[in-house]
Amino acid sequence: MLLTVINLSACDDQKKRNGQVVARINGEEITAPQLAAELRYASRLQDDSAAPPQALREQAVEALVDRQLLLDEALRNKIDRDPALIQIIERFKTQAIVQAYLESKAGNPEQPGKAEIDSYFQAHPELFSHRKMFEVEQLVIADQDFSSALKAMMDTSKSLDQVAAWLRQHGIGHVQRRYSYSSADLPAGVGNRLQTLGRNRLFVMKDGERDLLCALTELRDSPVTADAAAPQIERYLMNKKMQEIAVAEITRLRSAAKLEYIEKPVEKPASGTDGKGLPAPAVSPGRQQTVSRKGVEMSGATAGINNQ
Repeated sequence: MLLTVINLSACDDQKKRNGQVVARINGEEITAPQLAAELRYASRLQDDSAAPPQALREQAVEALVDRQLLLDEALRNKIDRDPALIQIIERFKTQAIVQAYLESKAGNPEQPGKAEIDSYFQAHPELFSHRKMFEVEQLVIADQDFSSALKAMMDTSKSLDQVAAWLRQHGIGHVQRRYSYSSADLPAGVGNRLQTLGRNRLFVMKDGERDLLCALTELRDSPVTADAAAPQIERYLMNKKMQEIAVAEITRLRSAAKLEYIEKPVEKPASGTDGKGLPAPAVSPGRQQTVSRKGVEMSGATAGINNQ
């Protein structure tokens, strides 16, 4: 939210002088150039079911109004003087400059052609034509609470309700929820293992510092057509090209730089593009970017045990 409410420019008079006014909030004007910039940004994020242009315009205007109201209130409360926020602003400013530089290096990369898009679609049926939806009931616990005793209990349980009762009996905190995964959301191979398990089988997935005690309640087909997938695939391939340009440029700059670490750096992936204001790794089309899956993997020891 911070990025959306931070104003990095102080030249308000210049930005409004030649712009057509589309709204006023407490005397503060929102101009047509601001609206155009908002629409350009929104176009990068919209999905395949984008709203009509007029609806998008109205949504953008309302978003600008809300942002200005929040900004005015933040300034009134002197939030902009917080040292921690100033550091965040500088980081976002650096990210924007780096992104602009990489885009200048990329120039106007060639758009993926239909043949390239079709080839990707055909090569990844698990994301599109053979996509599956998994409805899963879960008990979320801290990783340190998953013990050999709990595993043994799950090995003999016939339902997740029995597992929940055991957790309550042993005073283990947990959250019960239902979640939907598509085969595109899951790491390679996990979707196939879930299909092999079938319904009402207990298994465990690890999600960062949490363990998800799961039961598959429903499995259904959810195919995506080539026409519907094409915009996603095109964006993915373009993002992948930008990522490759970033990696090549970082490699070039590192080879020419005199780099001295005061402390030995922690080992990291060779690409070095994460967390540095560079383009985020391209996410395969069909994957839901709104769902966090930090290292989700199925436990082979617990997966595929007793039927209900």
